Amino acid sequence: MGGLPHPAAAQAVADAAAPSRVNFVCVNVGPKYPMSYVEILRDMVLRNSSNMDHDCAFWCVTDRADELPEGVYAIPADPALPGWWQKVRLFSPSMPWAQGDRCVYFDLDVAITGRLEDLVERKGIMDDPHWPMRNSSVMVWDHGEHGQIWYNFTADEIAREAEPEIKALLPRGQINAGDQHWITKCAPDWPTFPRDWFVSYRAARDWPPNECKAVIFHGSPKPAEVTDGWVPNIWRVGGFTSFPEIKGVNTSEEQRLANVEVNSKRDLDWFTGFRNEGRSCVIVCGSPSMKDYLPEIRAHRRRGARIVSVNNAWRFLHQRGITPDVNVMLDARPQNAEFLNGAPKAMRWMIASQCDPSVFDLAAELGLETVLWHNGYDSGYDRLWEMLEPYRDSKPVILVPGGSTVGLRTMWLAAFSGFRTLHMYGIDSSFADDGAHHAYAQALNDHDEALEVAMGEKRYLCARWMIRQANEFQGTWRDLKVFAPMPDKIEPVTVHVKGRGLIPDIARKLREEERAA
Repeated sequence: MGGLPHPAAAQAVADAAAPSRVNFVCVNVGPKYPMSYVEILRDMVLRNSSNMDHDCAFWCVTDRADELPEGVYAIPADPALPGWWQKVRLFSPSMPWAQGDRCVYFDLDVAITGRLEDLVERKGIMDDPHWPMRNSSVMVWDHGEHGQIWYNFTADEIAREAEPEIKALLPRGQINAGDQHWITKCAPDWPTFPRDWFVSYRAARDWPPNECKAVIFHGSPKPAEVTDGWVPNIWRVGGFTSFPEIKGVNTSEEQRLANVEVNSKRDLDWFTGFRNEGRSCVIVCGSPSMKDYLPEIRAHRRRGARIVSVNNAWRFLHQRGITPDVNVMLDARPQNAEFLNGAPKAMRWMIASQCDPSVFDLAAELGLETVLWHNGYDSGYDRLWEMLEPYRDSKPVILVPGGSTVGLRTMWLAAFSGFRTLHMYGIDSSFADDGAHHAYAQALNDHDEALEVAMGEKRYLCARWMIRQANEFQGTWRDLKVFAPMPDKIEPVTVHVKGRGLIPDIARKLREEERAA
């Protein structure tokens, strides 16, 4: 098995060099998995690494090369290696990769749920959460590394019984832990990935954690056997993917922080929050169903509710005789400055400090009343807090939490402002039946890809940001139920959602669960 010459080059692979080529690889030997598993894995991998700067190829070690789906290259299986033992041959110099090429291995029974760009850049192996060894379901290395896994391997290892403490953990009839135990013994110093990158399906039945890159299906069920929840939406060709954008933004962290630094120096009022606001708040986003609820929004206005719109929704309302009290902006792209053109002076603008400086420049030029607020996004939080340190004695430094969209952040802005009843319109988080993404024309979203999402028996077409928003809405709903504006003080916020689409249906389901409880 390990009889090939041991090339000196295998000992001299540079560890820090970025890969010029990435080879994704899997193993499908024997009748256990149909080739549809290979096709689905390839699709999941490629759609979650679409921002990668490297050339890539997809390979499969198999004894059924003629059945491989299009776009997958065959590596003939070694007939002397049963099942998972085919993995040890991946570390042979005979593999069809160039010295130093990056290799990324996935088992067939994993569901890719997160972006893979940073996984590809970081060599490592899973740390098994249940057994005292590595887990070979996911491995990243450079070709030429860990050659001892192959060179030291003999057929005796296949039949060798595991130590008693390991054997006690194995299923009945299994004598050893297979390639995983062997890889652990041969490469004990192989760095492991962060634990929260990979979780078992048993811990992710409701929804994969945000940090998770892949869900591992130990034992039963396998992905193809799960027919409800999130799995069918991800584990299929053309399924939806996680998002390359950093949470809540469309620009890089460096650009956002640069915007914050510039905009914080402006002579503007900062969001204060923590008021005792007695009225209810009507939040109007721009989804298609919003236009069907104008009579209700007018009725809220007559009853004295505060009307808060987001982005360009104010224009649609204003043209129909409803001028919002406040309009909120979050997006950091300069193109969003166009939302300000034609705005009435009676409307206050709450603009996030991460917005492009051109937005603030135009607001000043137009004479619009502007309040600056800080988006407390997860990535870069510590740097943001440090950047705002000099202002704490003179300004209210409040980092507003929330999800990835301006609608979700506006819910938190309203809660911090003292509103305890929120009425939401235009937060459908799915396309209308006619394919519309907004109640009005908005060119920034004209090229959003539509992906199918299932909830129960209903199907929705959603852009990627809509799927994330819908997932985050559930957390926002629950967090606002126990909202604590001050230490040891809970003031629950009630959210009512009107509309047609994914989030309105989620809200109805959450209310039903509350009543049942």
